[in-house]
Amino acid sequence: MQASLDLLITFVVQLFILVDPVGGAPVFLAITPHDSRAERRAMALRGCLVAGAVVCFFILAGPWVVAYFGIQTAAVRICGGILLFAIALEMLYGRISGTETSPGEEHLAEIKKDVSITPLAIPLLAGPGTIATALIFAGRTSDLLGYLALLIGTVVVFAAAFVILIKAELLTRVMGKLGTAVATRIMGLVLAFLAVQYVLDGLSAVLGKG
Repeated sequence: MQASLDLLITFVVQLFILVDPVGGAPVFLAITPHDSRAERRAMALRGCLVAGAVVCFFILAGPWVVAYFGIQTAAVRICGGILLFAIALEMLYGRISGTETSPGEEHLAEIKKDVSITPLAIPLLAGPGTIATALIFAGRTSDLLGYLALLIGTVVVFAAAFVILIKAELLTRVMGKLGTAVATRIMGLVLAFLAVQYVLDGLSAVLGKG
């Protein structure tokens, strides 16, 4: 039970850093410039539901997909760690990662009526880094309680993301550009440490078998 609780807490913290709704709030406002609060609320809800469903899919089906293609857990950790480190570097520079949204996607989103699926859910909320994290954590558990902890953690994170997105205007006024950039850099630093640890764990598993 304690192991599942520790897994839940660790997963929630890391997934929240990857989803980064605080850094994504200004982007959400930028891609919905002409929408009312009710429309933004509806799009935020759909976006969080879809992104959460994507993460849940990779938690439950990811290990099977990885095993089907003969990919070792160590490879997932190393590749995931490298990808997360690249995202962490972008966050340390105080900007949204290029693996999440591009200027072109944001420009197209500005003229779209509904941005809830793309680019909000994918790739802003559930980007490659988020999916890699789901795969890594799914590979760390094999019992029902562990999977349940990951699913609960996913619900918690995207519920928090929904609240932050619907309060995006208030959040950006309170924090300002400087506050948002500082928060993003701090989360990026933590993510960089985690990414390096994943690579080390993967390498240790490979060298240990050798």
